[in-house]
Amino acid sequence: MGVTEQVSELDPATLSETDAAALASVANAAQAADAPHLDPVDAAHVRRRHSYGWDMHPTHRLLVTYAGDMLAGYAEIGISHWDNPDLAFIDLEVHPEHRGRGLGAALFRQVELTTGEIGRNRVLADAWLDSPRQAFWERRGFTLGMVAAQRRLRVADLVWADLDRADLDRADLDRAGLDNLLAQAETASSDYELVDLPNPAPPDLVPDLLAVHTAINDSPLDDLVLEDDAWPAERVRAYEQAMTARGCRLHRLLAKRRSDGAPAGQTVVVVDGDRPWLASQEDTAVVAAHRGHKLGLRLKIAMLRLLADREPQLRYIDTWNAESNRHMLAVNDALGCFVVGRSAELQRPG
Repeated sequence: MGVTEQVSELDPATLSETDAAALASVANAAQAADAPHLDPVDAAHVRRRHSYGWDMHPTHRLLVTYAGDMLAGYAEIGISHWDNPDLAFIDLEVHPEHRGRGLGAALFRQVELTTGEIGRNRVLADAWLDSPRQAFWERRGFTLGMVAAQRRLRVADLVWADLDRADLDRADLDRAGLDNLLAQAETASSDYELVDLPNPAPPDLVPDLLAVHTAINDSPLDDLVLEDDAWPAERVRAYEQAMTARGCRLHRLLAKRRSDGAPAGQTVVVVDGDRPWLASQEDTAVVAAHRGHKLGLRLKIAMLRLLADREPQLRYIDTWNAESNRHMLAVNDALGCFVVGRSAELQRPG
């Protein structure tokens, strides 16, 4: 059987335990080779991610390829149901033991056919910066649109099991320094209060969430061609539901101006239920009219205090930012974040 004929499709919404475990095995092997700082995933994590996505929509299409009886690679095709109607997002991985045999090329040929069939002719993909995967995309007509960095904030002592981690020599969280920064931020933003939101948020605060979610559209895109994210109430509720369905714990702080109750900003952190030592910074944004009061810094430090109380097992928080996003990088650097990896965000126009 030729390599091209080995590409088949799985239903992302109804993955079996066997298929989910095989997908996890490929992902973990690829991470160990390309990004050993990342934590492995298990079958349950993979199954829930594909089933519920970020907004109760499963992965749109899931293509797989085999080497003999072994699942050796996959290509995930994701789409937004709210904006960018001609755009698809591709995540493609091949097990390191089976690279260089044309499996990635076969997967991508099927990706091209599939995205054409569904009318998603603009395609985004990513890769670790200057990696063979970046070269793979560039050979297929993709161009670099943005360089982003994954930063990590260590919030607890490492335990003996982590002794081989690359971040072992990093200092613990400087809590005294953060207290000083928080005091400065609170002085600069004294006309604002922070509201701790449950999941789901109270109905009367959903309009405020719509306003602060759309503030993320001011983030730099560099050369990426993207429409603004759309955040109707249905999407906010779907995001909340998806986090619960995936077993994640959602923590949110909303900033509101005391004088008139205007929504000013938010920070969102999600703790991974499958890997409770790990959290992801989902969003920190301040509405343009309320910038210049150190609200971003205040929100993030206040969130760290909240997490220290509610998630004492947490060891680190990961965040991604465009390298051109100087304001947010300055905030993250002030907190003590350090770079663990850089990625190339690539695009191919339709």
